[in-house]
Amino acid sequence: MLHAKRIHPPSQDYELTEDGRALTAFSLRRGRIGARFTLSGSDYQVRTHRFSGVYELLDAGGSVVATTDRVRRSWHLTCSGRVIAFRQTAAAGREYAMAGDDGVPVGTIRRTGHVHSEITADLPGLDPALQVFALVVVLLRRRRKRAAAVRSTALAGG
Repeated sequence: MLHAKRIHPPSQDYELTEDGRALTAFSLRRGRIGARFTLSGSDYQVRTHRFSGVYELLDAGGSVVATTDRVRRSWHLTCSGRVIAFRQTAAAGREYAMAGDDGVPVGTIRRTGHVHSEITADLPGLDPALQVFALVVVLLRRRRKRAAAVRSTALAGG
């Protein structure tokens, strides 16, 4: 099970552990780059497509390893010809379930902790880089929704 925790709230820097041992760290960045992380000696980049809500996982050479469709209440992660479905199972995007080939939930991504500053992912059968990618996508989705809420409040004069 993966567990990400903000290093120094309110920063967007996270430390990622797997079953209690340090795995990697990443920072959620603004603009087209969503995050960068190193896993087992390999560098990865999560790229955000700002207006479409699509995310890509790139390897060190810039090749696309995995993509998502537009991340909403339900979304899909595609890698190596395999399509993995995710569906929101709790209000405000606090939890997503990963569906197996038969549609039955087999894993979860859940925001926890004080002010949802932590997130856990239990995604059996997925490559570790894809697990980190899915976890980062959920965090970026939350940041995107919060930014949109702030903008709409500011435009409404609130």
